[in-house]
Amino acid sequence: MDEIDRRILDILQRDGKVSQARIAETVGLTTPSVNERIKKLETRGFIRRFTALLDPRLLGMPIVAHVDVMLDHPRHERAFLEEVEALLDIQECYAISGDYGYRLKVRARDLDQLEGLLREKIQNMRGVARTRVELSLGIKKDSTLLPLA
Repeated sequence: MDEIDRRILDILQRDGKVSQARIAETVGLTTPSVNERIKKLETRGFIRRFTALLDPRLLGMPIVAHVDVMLDHPRHERAFLEEVEALLDIQECYAISGDYGYRLKVRARDLDQLEGLLREKIQNMRGVARTRVELSLGIKKDSTLLPLA
């Protein structure tokens, strides 16, 4: 990856709908050259996918919680991660250090829905021994940008 690829990635991460012609103008290449570079960046995995970022608050999902999960045995890891992948309420899942093995970022309409998600789904997943929940009081920064300089 060279400096032009980094500039293309920076432009795309800021606005995924920008035209390739506009990118070409900005980085000093032809549109076909930009198209080829983008395809290569996708093939090499630098670009995972193109998507629209939705505003969860406007869609009625203002509650954010982080749920730490401890499994009772490592043999449950695969099944646990498959169940996590299947639940759209869970936006992110991280393997973490410390007493708990995983941290989930979940979204909910309200506290009742969050409680149902915790009690009926997450705590009933195969192998879940213990959970700890931290409620987010507000989002002070929400970004998908990566430093590419």
